[in-house]
Amino acid sequence: MNSSPIQVALWSGSQSAAAVRGAETSPRRLAGVITLVITTIGALVLTLAPAPAADARPGESGRPWTPSVETQSVRILGIGEFSGALTRPVGFQGQLRDGSGNVRPAGGGSHLAATVGKLRDQSGDAMLLATGDSIGGTSPEAALLGDRPTVEFFNRLGVNGAGVGRRELEKGADHIRELVRPACRTEQDCRVDPPLPPFRGAAFPFLASNVIPSPDAAPTFPFAIQRVGDVRVGIVAVTVPSDSAPETTTRLSDPVKAVNETVDALQFLGVEAIVGLVQSTTVHGNLDPGACPEELTELDLITRLDPAVDALIVGASGGPATCRVRDAENEERVVVAPASHGRSVAVVDLAVDPATGDVIRPQTSAFNQTVNADIAPDPGTEELARQAGAAATAEARTPLGSATETIPRRMDSNGESPLADVIADCQLHATRGRGAQLALSNPDSLRTDLPQGPLDYATLHTVQPYGDRLYLVTVTGRELRAAFDHFADDIGDNGPAVSSNVRYTVDTRRPAGARVSELLVDDQPVDPDREYTVVVNEFLSSPEFRGSPLAERGDRREAGLTDIDALIRYVTDEGPLSAPDTGRVRVLR
Repeated sequence: MNSSPIQVALWSGSQSAAAVRGAETSPRRLAGVITLVITTIGALVLTLAPAPAADARPGESGRPWTPSVETQSVRILGIGEFSGALTRPVGFQGQLRDGSGNVRPAGGGSHLAATVGKLRDQSGDAMLLATGDSIGGTSPEAALLGDRPTVEFFNRLGVNGAGVGRRELEKGADHIRELVRPACRTEQDCRVDPPLPPFRGAAFPFLASNVIPSPDAAPTFPFAIQRVGDVRVGIVAVTVPSDSAPETTTRLSDPVKAVNETVDALQFLGVEAIVGLVQSTTVHGNLDPGACPEELTELDLITRLDPAVDALIVGASGGPATCRVRDAENEERVVVAPASHGRSVAVVDLAVDPATGDVIRPQTSAFNQTVNADIAPDPGTEELARQAGAAATAEARTPLGSATETIPRRMDSNGESPLADVIADCQLHATRGRGAQLALSNPDSLRTDLPQGPLDYATLHTVQPYGDRLYLVTVTGRELRAAFDHFADDIGDNGPAVSSNVRYTVDTRRPAGARVSELLVDDQPVDPDREYTVVVNEFLSSPEFRGSPLAERGDRREAGLTDIDALIRYVTDEGPLSAPDTGRVRVLR
């Protein structure tokens, strides 16, 4: 092993990363790095290229480069916030708008697999990473079968590493542990979802450099090393901590300090090409795959993360993004965000000096490839989705509750839908304990009436097929009224529907953007200076929906539930259901 000194990063909020990395190494700190390396290698089987030559200096980064260096291209592919979307979701989560504003179908597991295959074929070899929030119930079979179909899909797709997001954290360490290493031992015992094949667990590591190790934490690794061609690439991953997120047994440390320490470990092993996964709560409304939204460039973490990380793949709610952002040493770094739900694949082509393993950033390129519906779907993934659907049939038909009458989705002359009112009520019911005071819902999210009689998962998913996450947004009364004014311009088309404790009046004779003449919450006029917490679905809180005020204003955080979760809970707790009286909305013409 090289005996030259190893530079060790010590993070401080008052110092730049470049200055900190120049600090002298203490014996205790060096021992910590060596312990991290030994622990990780002992737990994770890494695919490593030959060790660096005797004169290599693994602790050094940013070596001088001249245009005469002949580089080797290393392709990195990234998907983000897949959310169990084995089949293309209904609505905006299954669409992507291009720079001209044209809406096109995008996503779906079989089309994603075909797109990844073509991108791999173009380069001869590639590494595929997922940012986080990969699991979830966008597809009903993924939710009903405990995310096992999603993991099996990732195995077949050849994912080399997956970050950890809020969904992984909130489902709990035991759930992730079962996905990584199921308790079954024999082929028969592992065949838990017939006709799907036996489930053997994830063939890829879950990565989280800033997870604090403990017996109660999710089974993650601080880094991985993957060989792409003749080049070793290190992978670090962080999940941005959130004070407002539900508490979990997996605790997160400071992401900047964690990445600094992990980079030291990678460079100790002689790895210089490093890619980072960042799972953030950032929301942006960018629709052009080639554009870079300000929400990403202004994200403080993007600048502060260790300059030795050569490219970042960010999981952020919204469409695709392709950026170059200056790091703490004022050097440009590629930052890409794939569109959620498998609608695009981020592509980073690292230019690597084969002699040193360093990335030559001026020659590194990046783009976002839309997962178009016109590409021939992958037959193996189609069969996987079919088998998963068959496996979930029995549970999908288990009664959860009932309705005493058909509850119609059709809107009356005031733009009020009885079924949309039920949806708003169920979302407030599910989130009152998490701070929600009122709920807004969009009637056009409903696909059919809620039928009379027994209600099961399949029926509820047919009514509301999105699997949208619910968000709690805290705004002032003034901002809340602005949101109502914004949505009220779509009266008779998009709603909004409101929970039973809300009444509002829309005067269509007034100018657009100022048509709400009265707004009451709990029979009291909305106070413009008071704060209110409203629960809304992912669609109404997304900037992809016509610049939603609830995405642009106030404090926005995940509620830890999806729309279908809230509906199931309401049907179970409050049934049998019946159509509520209308009168929550009044329209003056």
